[in-house]
Amino acid sequence: MIRHYKKLFLALVALFSVVALASCSQKQSKSQRATQTETPKVETIDGEWELVDTIDALSQSIGAYTLHGIHFGHLLESVKDFKMDMKIENNTATLKYDFNIDNFIKAFYTVTTDARGKTEEEFKKIVYDDHEKYAKSFEKYKVSMNKDTGVFSYEATGSIDQDAKTMTFDEGLSVANSLFFSFGENRASQNTYHYELKDDMLYVTIDGKAKKKDLPVHYELHFKRKGSTTQKDPVPIEGKWQAIDFRPALERSLAYKDFENDDSAIKLIYPEAWKSLKPTLNITGTSVEFDYTVSLADGFGMFYDYLKQKDASKVTQTKDEYIKNQFAGLSTTLKGAAKDFPNTTYEFDSDNATIHSVLKNGKLDTANQTIVFPEAPNILHLAIMSIGPVAKETTYKYSIDGDILTLTIEQRDGQNNLNTIISAKFKKVSDTTSK
Repeated sequence: MIRHYKKLFLALVALFSVVALASCSQKQSKSQRATQTETPKVETIDGEWELVDTIDALSQSIGAYTLHGIHFGHLLESVKDFKMDMKIENNTATLKYDFNIDNFIKAFYTVTTDARGKTEEEFKKIVYDDHEKYAKSFEKYKVSMNKDTGVFSYEATGSIDQDAKTMTFDEGLSVANSLFFSFGENRASQNTYHYELKDDMLYVTIDGKAKKKDLPVHYELHFKRKGSTTQKDPVPIEGKWQAIDFRPALERSLAYKDFENDDSAIKLIYPEAWKSLKPTLNITGTSVEFDYTVSLADGFGMFYDYLKQKDASKVTQTKDEYIKNQFAGLSTTLKGAAKDFPNTTYEFDSDNATIHSVLKNGKLDTANQTIVFPEAPNILHLAIMSIGPVAKETTYKYSIDGDILTLTIEQRDGQNNLNTIISAKFKKVSDTTSK
């Protein structure tokens, strides 16, 4: 399923390669209030934290590698149960985990050329030895590999600058010796992370460049305060919802695609270029629309820079010419394919290199908490919130926590024995759908 492409998608890849409102509640009775508990907001970062949105974080780490979509999917599925804790006190952050790497080894066995000519058990022993060697390379952290249990144990200590809102870990942050959230000359280089505390959530981020191709890479770890059990009444679903932090959805949808060779640069360039993209869900009655406006100037411009850096002799246009020509070609492609996607409309602004698109005729089912779209929500048929083709009716589950709606799709690729999941979060911004 992941390898299936529609003609339009192939055309797009070729094109790119060549080149809260929460409603106020009335006073409630004591019995009603008893069903709700809202932990008071705590402004200090001191305390104990646990990693959440784990799949998003690990998607970014795995996606930084040049991998076919199936390999990405299997590696991600193998680490879905990973857990990490962090304790903060006296301007010191202590981050730790115990991770059984056996499932990751099984997935990695099907990916790496290092496994050729070896049985899975032979390869497992080699990886155990590599992890033991890697654990011993740390000078400031407490790291070990238990070859009897397959558990890799990791404890990293970092210093905090609360004025600058940064955390510095002298030997970076990593999951085992393959998944990294850091940059540098070696696997244990010092890295400084920015953090933000918001509603008992701690967001730790860092941006850098992929070592191999100098492409943009973004890592983000979300920690929830332990014991924070805020429960919020859901706001009415009708109205306008705007995406918050849509980047992970872009990254995972692109990572599931089997780009060839240097086309894989798209997986890192476009999430960076579109990091501020905020699609909306407009819900009226049982009708749902997926609406977005995307700028192509940054994406095409960044891809131009990548091509020029790779081989300047093959880039004969100026950046402005390249952006203009690519936008014209993409517009022509989308217009030509319009008959195959009757539920999608486009408005083209060539002067600003932007495209406004609306996917109409989605159907809300509140009984089953699903939204069914006649075509899969997508960004220009490139980043698709599905592993199936765009032109296929696709069902999503939704949940509402206060004024946050989470849209999720879990799909099974039986041919490749793979389970996939893509999700996006939206915040209620209006009780009407007027734009």
